[in-house]
Amino acid sequence: MPRLLPAALAAAVSLLAASPSIAHAETPCAKRVINDWTKDGQINDHYSPRCLRQAYRSVPEDLGDYSSIKDDITAALTGSGAVQNGPNNGSGPNATSGPGSKQRAKKAQRRAESAVPKAGTQDSIPDSSRSIPLPLLILAAITLAAVLAAASPPLIQRFRTRFPRGRPAPQADRS
Repeated sequence: MPRLLPAALAAAVSLLAASPSIAHAETPCAKRVINDWTKDGQINDHYSPRCLRQAYRSVPEDLGDYSSIKDDITAALTGSGAVQNGPNNGSGPNATSGPGSKQRAKKAQRRAESAVPKAGTQDSIPDSSRSIPLPLLILAAITLAAVLAAASPPLIQRFRTRFPRGRPAPQADRS
């Protein structure tokens, strides 16, 4: 029995040591992309286009509505589709200092500016978004109607007591 204890302990330790890699292997690719983005708001690792498309489709609705995750996945997808691995394509560790990198950077910036003109400035916000939102106007109109409906009976009563109507005098019956 004492001989089995060290062997069981060693097996348990090796199982625990292997569990993170097993958990990582079992995590779906789309979930890994979303987890990578939620760490710091950036996609740091490299993923296949298929994996990025799956992640885009499986982004939770609230995360997609209130964050830039879908834009970041699209940017990573666009970036991954444009780069092909090879010795002379400038995609290695020195890609920013390779031949023609300044021209590629300028070309990419021109494409970005043509896609979203004046991005990040006040001029990029449409004029209609600077007005009062329509749901707020509707809510204000409903509230005003409710206040007027609640206040009208006392106002009508006060008006009738202050300005009574003249009633015709009773007439005697002629028979």
